[in-house]
Order: sequence, then structure tokens, then C-alpha cells
Amino acid sequence: MKILIELPTWLGDTVMASPAIDNIVNQFNNVEITLLGSFVSIEALKNHPKVVETYVLDKKYSYIYKNLKKFDKFDIFFSFRGSIRSKLIKFFITSAKKYQFNKNKYNGHQVEKYNRFVNESLEIETPAGKLI
Repeated sequence: MKILIELPTWLGDTVMASPAIDNIVNQFNNVEITLLGSFVSIEALKNHPKVVETYVLDKKYSYIYKNLKKFDKFDIFFSFRGSIRSKLIKFFITSAKKYQFNKNKYNGHQVEKYNRFVNESLEIETPAGKLI
């Protein structure tokens, strides 16, 4: 199962997304995670045992157009961001299933927001675990 995850830009939000990412990993066998995000977000999670590739996202739209179309096909794409740029990334990524976080849909602590996003996307009921 090849999964592409676009991480939150900020370090703190990336750490708060880590329990939700673990819940994604624990749902599937033979998971290979590719991370896409800012330098600090990639640094925070690049050593996760299921991460096989990382890409620091250049914010220029020309980068998105030229480079993301070259990515391999993924089984699932998760974006923990709701920006227009993230919507463009979602458009160019080839994936059977695509999920994008909507900050207006969830309330409460950020850890719980991200976890509910993953639970709804995968139709599971898994509690948030520990932060990485």
C-alpha cells in the first residue's frame, strides 16, 4: 500500500498529526509512506519506520506542476492542509483515494481534529495515540 501524505507546514502541527499518521499506518499491511511538506515537517517525521521517501515542497506553483505529475501512482493521498496550493497538489497526484483536511469541519484540540479527519476518511474509530 503506497500512501502519500502532505504534512502540515508548521512543526507543532506536524507533531500533532503524528497520532493520526500512525493510525493510517496501522490500518494497512505493507505500508510505504511518502511524505511531502516543509523542511521542518519532513525533518520531524522522516525517520518513521514506514517512510520510504520524502520531498520538501517548494511553494512555487511551477514546481507543483512540473514535479508532482512525475510522482508514482499512490493508493491513497492524505493532505493535512486545506490551502489552495494543497488542492492543486491533490489535483496533480495520481491516487485511487484522495482526502484533504478541512479545518472548518472539526473542532477541539488539533490532535483530535486530525484524528477525526483520518477516522472519517478511512471509516474507522481509532483513538489518537501518543505524539511522535
